[in-house]
Amino acid sequence: MLDSLRKNVSGFVGMVFIGLIAMSFAVWGIADIFTGAGNDSVLEVGDQEISGSRFQIEYQRRLEELSRQTGSYIGPAEGRRFGVDRQVLGRLAGVAALDQKTEELDLRVPDETVAQEIFDDPAFQGPFGRFDRQTFETVLVQNRISEQELIEDRRGFLTRKQLLDAVSAHAPVPDVMAEAVYGYRNERRVAEYLVLTPDMAGDLPEPTEEELAELHEGAPQAFSTPERRSFEVLVVRPELLAETIAISDEEARQAFEERRSEYDTPETRSFYQIPFAKAEDAAKAAERLRAGESIEAVLEGTGQSVEDVTQTNMTRRDILSGTVADAAFSLEEGAVSEPVETPLGSAVIQVTSVKPGNPAEFEEIKDELKRNLAGETAAQDVYDIYNRVEDERAAGTPLSEIANMLGLRLRDFEKVTRDGTLPDGSKADLPDLPQLLATAFTLGEDEEIDPVETEDDGYYWINVTAVEKPALKPLDEVRDEVVAEWEDATRRAELTALAETLVARGNDGESFEAISGEFDKAVLTSPALGRNASSDTFSRAAVANLFGTPEGKFTSGAAGYGDSLVVMRVKEVRRPDPAANEEEVASLNQTLKETVEDDLVGTLVNALQQEYGVSVNQAMLDRVIGN
Repeated sequence: MLDSLRKNVSGFVGMVFIGLIAMSFAVWGIADIFTGAGNDSVLEVGDQEISGSRFQIEYQRRLEELSRQTGSYIGPAEGRRFGVDRQVLGRLAGVAALDQKTEELDLRVPDETVAQEIFDDPAFQGPFGRFDRQTFETVLVQNRISEQELIEDRRGFLTRKQLLDAVSAHAPVPDVMAEAVYGYRNERRVAEYLVLTPDMAGDLPEPTEEELAELHEGAPQAFSTPERRSFEVLVVRPELLAETIAISDEEARQAFEERRSEYDTPETRSFYQIPFAKAEDAAKAAERLRAGESIEAVLEGTGQSVEDVTQTNMTRRDILSGTVADAAFSLEEGAVSEPVETPLGSAVIQVTSVKPGNPAEFEEIKDELKRNLAGETAAQDVYDIYNRVEDERAAGTPLSEIANMLGLRLRDFEKVTRDGTLPDGSKADLPDLPQLLATAFTLGEDEEIDPVETEDDGYYWINVTAVEKPALKPLDEVRDEVVAEWEDATRRAELTALAETLVARGNDGESFEAISGEFDKAVLTSPALGRNASSDTFSRAAVANLFGTPEGKFTSGAAGYGDSLVVMRVKEVRRPDPAANEEEVASLNQTLKETVEDDLVGTLVNALQQEYGVSVNQAMLDRVIGN
């Protein structure tokens, strides 16, 4: 849920819209901003200050994202070596610069707009697909965010969006640019080719002992025992705790009464809602409907279809206008209302069908309700256990003792390889946890890291108890493998030299037919190939070489499959006509326009940073990251 929430909000919780300009920060960076802020803030841009806690939240979020992407745990210190701290500082500096500018311009977002954005956010919708107050509050509690923080964060997001939309709208892109890019992307080439198979390298000599020893020692990773790790894992997940939680009938019934609206099937109405600019026109339409005229006749001349005015199976809460809801739910089926005033003018309501509500019965949903209550209790228990485990770890208590203290199961795994294999060749019965093995093989022995969050809002802690490093096997033990590797390498080298010789002969003017005749093979012709083409015959590298060679000239490259090589001659270059593909060129023009818009936003942010000045409190940054 935490990741889901971050995808739907901005600022220190997510900053989704600012992700648009992330590439800009990658280009301009913040190398020159370490001028030394003098207070407890990590970052200052003009009058804007970024607190240490806000930076820490964003830094940890970015580390979690990178860990998921790479499949390997990246901790705070390692993230700093990779420059993640500067990435986060750059992004926060951009947000602060935009906030400073919006304040100067006195840009504002009405409360109603902010409320509607939150109301429409999928993260806060209940089981019926609409905003649910209880869901909203639960999400905030789970993510340790106050309602006011969320509202102000969303307001800042919408305010920045006003500024960025004004800057990036109507970005010009010359037609010639789109045509040039289109021509580059859609160029096709036809090649004549000859496949050189490994057997064409000729007979290989016997390797000497010196050659085998050099290869054996020079490629230890190929001839060593695998690295193995022993580790212990402590897992706390809601589903595991929920199985141990018993909910009584009394507790379930009390929750049922409190949440009845979630389980009751509400009454729904289908109706026509016909808008009119003038109240007198609405009154005339109501009279015609009561007189028995069809809806089609009443709509004639209004420019509206029946589908335009039809509302189907609407609950009272589905109807935004209170006056429309009152009218629709006060009429009998088939009845027509008097003109109703709405925010958009007058309207006439005619109810076409009524589906009565169906109150839920406790016994019918009791089991489902108990499961939900157990899950909610388990989610809170997970957070409580998380805090207790972290408190004990901070006090230096070993993970095994913490597990015994809290009555939790600690699982031990001995001598596991990176792919989860045990010494006997079987697979270890590992729990399904994100990045478990990747994390285990990143850590040193007894190295402490932050807990890793699971997809179901749980956590796991891992402690590496032993590391068995790879060891080079004796040459006599792996002699056959070393000889096979030497033969493969030698054959590849001979085949590469042959291909280079044939390419040189072709480019010196010798015909392809004469060259191929030496091997008793015919010259083949490829289909038209695009720049990104690949197949069993042509690898991506071979195609790249083909597109880098002038028409009529020779080149070579690896085959798409196996150890063969391909000698190629560029037979034909086919360049597309942009005028014959106007729709595709127009689509590409739009893509380029969006790229230009991103560049404009990046330029604005860079200019604002230069204008306001950016400073980083290095000492505070070190304390936050734990350097």
